[in-house]
Amino acid sequence: MTPHPCPDLEVLFAELEEGEGPALDHAAECDACSAVLEEHRLMENDLYRLADPLPPPTLVASVMARVAAEPIPQRREVWSGVVILLTSLLGGLGYLLMNDQALGRLGTGVASFIVEGRLFAEGVLSGAHALWSTAGLAVAITLALLLLTSLLGLKRLAGNVPTPSEA
Repeated sequence: MTPHPCPDLEVLFAELEEGEGPALDHAAECDACSAVLEEHRLMENDLYRLADPLPPPTLVASVMARVAAEPIPQRREVWSGVVILLTSLLGGLGYLLMNDQALGRLGTGVASFIVEGRLFAEGVLSGAHALWSTAGLAVAITLALLLLTSLLGLKRLAGNVPTPSEA
């Protein structure tokens, strides 16, 4: 023990919270004050454990099992998608009707597509005809591979889904 009297506990804990002070210097030398601070530290750790208990180790596995057992609410998902689609379409239609410039640009775009669309379609068809007549087999194989890889990729992404009649 030191010849100085021990500080008041409130002062000691206040300085402990601040991290510095003469009472903490005293506690470093005094066995009784060191024991009080150690007991305080242990109680604080116990309180933190009580306030925030650890989840059981099987929590993730049990939650994932319950999620896997739940049926997929497909009807609700479809209706949510329909509501989102209709809201978007109504918003776009409202924007067109409320804004004269947007409506004018839409009309101009449709008219130019109708006038120039035939020329575009003829150009694409003549290019496809030229490609087919020069490298038909290579084009057919490439298109078939592209289609098959796309379908296999979509099937892999979808996983084991029910058929439309089962859904």
